[in-house]
Amino acid sequence: MTARRRTARPTPHRALGLATAAVLALGLTACADGDPGNVADEVASAAQEAADGIAEAGDSVREALAEAQTHADEAAARVEEARAALGSLDEQTRTRADAAVTEAQGAVQDAQTALAQAKADGEAASADALKTAQDRVAAARADLEAVTAGAGSEAGGALQQLGEQLANLGRDLETATR
Repeated sequence: MTARRRTARPTPHRALGLATAAVLALGLTACADGDPGNVADEVASAAQEAADGIAEAGDSVREALAEAQTHADEAAARVEEARAALGSLDEQTRTRADAAVTEAQGAVQDAQTALAQAKADGEAASADALKTAQDRVAAARADLEAVTAGAGSEAGGALQQLGEQLANLGRDLETATR
């Protein structure tokens, strides 16, 4: 599954600052133009646009979190597939690969916990947990890439698929924390 790239969208707290600045700028411009009768309408219109922008940014974050949850679930399933494929490796490679898969499993569990926390407490309250999970997922992916090169075709393929799921999850977590 190929993850699609999203364009950066303002988060709700950034959108609020932008909205406030836009409303003030419009109000000052209208007053400077000498048409105070239209000031209220222009400010109300700008405030509505700002509210719409904030709602859109919130929807974008929720969408990113939902995609991250899907990729976390897929990665969790790939952990077991990768672990099952390790039997064909020599003992030294199997030990290294098993450690990388265990780290990946822990990273996925951290991501799932952070996503559940974000759903329960709100995205902004969980930003640190999401960032920590993102960092752990990136580290686990790097470990898997190092081990995959020395693995055979069956185990290497399973490890590579797990790495791809971790990459998708990492991108989703990054999008959610912007």
